[in-house]
Amino acid sequence: MEVGSGSGSSLSQRSRRRFSCLRLCHCGLPAKIRQAWTEKNPGRHFYGCPRFKLGNECNYFSWFDEEVGTEWQRRALLQARDEIQEKDKVIEQLQKTISEMKSHLEKKKTGKGRGRE
Repeated sequence: MEVGSGSGSSLSQRSRRRFSCLRLCHCGLPAKIRQAWTEKNPGRHFYGCPRFKLGNECNYFSWFDEEVGTEWQRRALLQARDEIQEKDKVIEQLQKTISEMKSHLEKKKTGKGRGRE
């Protein structure tokens, strides 16, 4: 029996793409799957050179997935990303404040905060 001869046994185009052979970048290295977070393509996956951010990449680029989604989905993804980034900033500031308060409390406990030696 030939695999893929019947409609029920064939893989979808998307599944075939996921299981397709390894893609090589222009450097000859296996391309890495990355995720875009641009305004136009939030959450979209693509193949890129594994040397990205090392300064000597070949700029290989190929979309991994098909473009799907609507404008409201793009806006929702970008809004969620922005909210997460904003909350991360708040968390970082709160952690800094907690650290400063702990340090201040420790100084008070040891008496260094009241002018004693």
